[in-house]
Amino acid sequence: MVALCATASAGVVFGPVRGKAGESVRLVTKSETPDGNIRQTLAGKSTAGRIFITRERDLVWTFRDPAADGSRRGMVKVAKISTHTKTVIDGKTENIADDSPLASKMFTMSKTPKGDWKFELDGSVPLTRVQKEIDELKVYLKRDWYPARELNLGDSWEFDPAWVKMLVERDFPEAHTIGTMRLRQIRQSLLGKSAVIDINIHSTGGDFKADGRQSGGAVELTGQVTVNLETMLDEALELKGTVTTNSSKGTDITWMKLPVHITVTKSFVKNPAWP
Repeated sequence: MVALCATASAGVVFGPVRGKAGESVRLVTKSETPDGNIRQTLAGKSTAGRIFITRERDLVWTFRDPAADGSRRGMVKVAKISTHTKTVIDGKTENIADDSPLASKMFTMSKTPKGDWKFELDGSVPLTRVQKEIDELKVYLKRDWYPARELNLGDSWEFDPAWVKMLVERDFPEAHTIGTMRLRQIRQSLLGKSAVIDINIHSTGGDFKADGRQSGGAVELTGQVTVNLETMLDEALELKGTVTTNSSKGTDITWMKLPVHITVTKSFVKNPAWP
């Protein structure tokens, strides 16, 4: 993980997160769709309703010293990975709770200098059941948001928001996504310096199947991330916007427009007691 650090000049550059001995990083994310709209036409009958989605993640990451060959190692402790969905259509309410079996689990992760991140589970959870959650963790670890150069107030740059996109919509495998950041402010407080960075994310995509099914959608998000320049930890991320999706097969059509609110917080915690 990297974040911004202050230089002797007016600009800022990237540097590693500075954790103290015995500390891990707690990552808490919440993605909410407070009141989305859904319209369907099935077998010639049209209906409309509301949809509410809440996705929550609560993890603790602990990175160990690299191995002699440069491989990175660490462990993850999962407190919660859950998705709750409520739909109200034609006066009928459906609630679906999807609580990941990874909750309360701990597992190791490793990455060779030229390889991808690998996660080793204890065998108590089928990998096929949690593959999406594992993929999300991998994308998070591979995120590279900041350029390796000095930045000054007002500077903008592009970044890959793949992890953020996974939080709000997983059904755009062919989506074209553009993310931009802009260094807006350096704050000085009793707790030290922090950088405030504006974020804009725009994503569109579509898919066509041989059986005639079509799907598409768009993601529009804006917000900011705050980076503690003393510890290099990106302590708070907030994004708001909309996700629009549509799918069809023949005359059957489903359309959704979802307002989205994402919050992410990070903090140092004492290392959990690993078994």
